[in-house]
Amino acid sequence: MKKIILLVMITLCFSQISYGENSYDKIYSFTIDGVITDAAASFIEANISKAEKDNVPVLMYIDTPGGVLESTRKIVQILLSAKVPVISYVYPNGARAASAGIFITMAAEFSAMSESSNIGAAHPVSSNGEDIKGDMAEKVLNDTTALIKTIAEKRGKNIEVAVGMVTQSKSYTSSEALKLNIVDAVVNHDELIKIISEKYNISENADIINLYPDFKQEIYNIIANPDFLAAVLFLGIILIMLEIKMPGTFVFAGLGIVCLIVFAFGANIIPINFLGIMLILLGFGLFIAEIFITSFGALTVAGLVSLIFGLRMLFDSEHSAGISVSLWVIILITGTTLLIALLIGRLIIKDFTKRPSSGPETMLDKEARVIDWENGIGRVKIYEEIWNAYSDESLLVNDIVIITNIEGLKLKVKKK
Repeated sequence: MKKIILLVMITLCFSQISYGENSYDKIYSFTIDGVITDAAASFIEANISKAEKDNVPVLMYIDTPGGVLESTRKIVQILLSAKVPVISYVYPNGARAASAGIFITMAAEFSAMSESSNIGAAHPVSSNGEDIKGDMAEKVLNDTTALIKTIAEKRGKNIEVAVGMVTQSKSYTSSEALKLNIVDAVVNHDELIKIISEKYNISENADIINLYPDFKQEIYNIIANPDFLAAVLFLGIILIMLEIKMPGTFVFAGLGIVCLIVFAFGANIIPINFLGIMLILLGFGLFIAEIFITSFGALTVAGLVSLIFGLRMLFDSEHSAGISVSLWVIILITGTTLLIALLIGRLIIKDFTKRPSSGPETMLDKEARVIDWENGIGRVKIYEEIWNAYSDESLLVNDIVIITNIEGLKLKVKKK
């Protein structure tokens, strides 16, 4: 009996020695290269959960302009509590971990940057890009500062520099970030794989298995793109305007409503500033007013200014960081809107100035044939219709005449 007990103890001892340190033969990897939203948080959570279940380290490639702060906080919680090694890598060369990206990069167990990449500028701003005013400024700033402090303390990073990226919008190159102890390494991809292989006991021949978003996550990523949301809002408004201009088909109205529904769905992912939406609608209203009111271009200029500011303020940055409509999208939308407004204005002016295409007025200056005539009055035939006519000239049957005036149901004519 003693021998059996001794044998079991030896076996358990060796078992602990063998499994006291994990050895990995593969790495899971995925990319975060857009705006940080709940869609991105869901994607990261799903991948980390899979890695924990399979006991596989994770390599997370990052290239982001920022995102929603609440979504960022969720991601930070996931990374700080991960049961497998998570490596963040700002990649490729020229990539950035801006605003919300700072928190995600630093929250990983091991953080690295590629050459020529940058990190920083996480100061919370208002919806128009300026500093938040009043009591809300202190509240948001303190909350964001506490979050970056927590991360820096947990990962052993430079707390003072990390806080400066939030409170003073400091940004650093990859080499500066390494020197200031914001990240653990600045390396190329092959060097990173070698470093983490040694650090986490990963096999040299380990497979890097890329994890991709499923269809639902792909849709979320598309809808969460600020440029896409600005475009569908613009398209929705234009289609509704076309339905008003050309009613009856309901095709434009149907497509416009679909676009507005997509925009509303996206507004649940990215915080929307309703002042921005009101300015956009005001801009379109001023464009329409220019068509009917002679302002010598003043309303058009006011509409352009309103539209540009509306697009700039479309997303509520008090609850996000780095989310905005791209400058080229703003230029494209305002330019297209101006072109459409000018085109519609030209068509409306043409409608008002052109002669009617139906009715008696269409007979003016047209030719008719006399079918009977006596003492300055008679009848003429035009468009296979017979009309009463009169003239100051002497006319004969079958003479060709020109219609010069229409008085009720009587035509005044002259000889051709």
